Amino acid sequence: MTYTQSAFTGGTGARPITAFSRQIARALEARLEDAPAEVDRKAVFAIVKRAAPALGIGIGALQTLEHLISYTRADDWKAGRTPIAWPSNITLAECAGKTVSAIKARLRQLRALGLILARDSGHGRRTGRRDDTGAISTAFGLDLSPLRIRFEELRELADVYSAQSRLFKEGRQEIARVRRLVGQALAQAADMRLTGPHWLALQDAIERVASAAAHARSLRDSEAFTGAIVQLADVEDKVSQTIDRFMFPEDNRGSGSKNEPFIHIQTNPHPLKDVQAEQACSSDPDPRPSTSAELPASPSNSRFNARPSELMEMFPTTAMYVDASRPAWSDIHRAASRLRHDLGIRVGVYVDALENLGPDAAAIAIMITAERQARGEIRLTAGAYFTGMVGKAKRDELDLARSLWGFRTERMATH
Repeated sequence: MTYTQSAFTGGTGARPITAFSRQIARALEARLEDAPAEVDRKAVFAIVKRAAPALGIGIGALQTLEHLISYTRADDWKAGRTPIAWPSNITLAECAGKTVSAIKARLRQLRALGLILARDSGHGRRTGRRDDTGAISTAFGLDLSPLRIRFEELRELADVYSAQSRLFKEGRQEIARVRRLVGQALAQAADMRLTGPHWLALQDAIERVASAAAHARSLRDSEAFTGAIVQLADVEDKVSQTIDRFMFPEDNRGSGSKNEPFIHIQTNPHPLKDVQAEQACSSDPDPRPSTSAELPASPSNSRFNARPSELMEMFPTTAMYVDASRPAWSDIHRAASRLRHDLGIRVGVYVDALENLGPDAAAIAIMITAERQARGEIRLTAGAYFTGMVGKAKRDELDLARSLWGFRTERMATH
């Protein structure tokens, strides 16, 4: 069966012929030679369903299209044949449980999208007949051949849309991850009573990226969305630099940098500890007798008390990062911050450690990681080892006190 303009538009039918319908018919006719010789009837609807969001097909129109396809046979989609369905609007309405007016609206949408064409009889009714072989010999109704002709186009459209949707989903997950990282950093800064515009700038940075990404996603602009997501790396770097520069600086006081105006950080910090512990977490010259670190509960009920100077003897790798002859906890905090960078530990993991362990225990965990790295005792990477320690801390399985006893015993055995 050959495809002609009259075949597509039904020139003698009761339905008015419009310029738009003729344009669709001509466009499809020009693509007949490139159409697949045969398509699977079930695959046709599967492809249209995947491409539906990109095409803008309503759920109702998609349902009616599925009903129309079900009225055809597998052989109708072979080369040289035309898949035509001739159920009445009343029949389609009964199948869908809708009114005839609703069915007419659905069919108008399908025609407007170039997915079906009307082949009307002279009296405007749908009718058809098959010969002894089951092939359609005469039919007036709804021509589904555009689906076969556009099969590869629809497949490509569905693939592109699916890839774009994955891009948007993964991008939103990355934004959520970095937003959580910023929130953790701000919470830690608030817990340590660190203030200043540099902390608030982190929140502004992630919100700018999130806003740009949301705008690009609303326009389905993959290029602009990718451009926004790329900026997340800059936000992470900004978090890292802000922590390294302002969380444990030389001149930082409990109420913030000496030269910064007092600015409240809008976040929900963890409940503050007493003033003594609060000062110990800041980067002031240590006001307390530094006899022990604030460590998480030990699963083995071990207790460990050590001065910072003794820790420098136990961990010579960290000692290279400390200039003070009589180091305080603030010096150890700063050394750990620098070690974190040199060990390649991601800032997100470091902030997670600060949140779950506190500055003292997080610093000691980094010291242990650095020492084992220097000894060649880490099979993978320092970052992976430290991440494992943080994971154990979240499960209440990290025993820093026991590890410290092991390092102290080794030091005593070599002296």
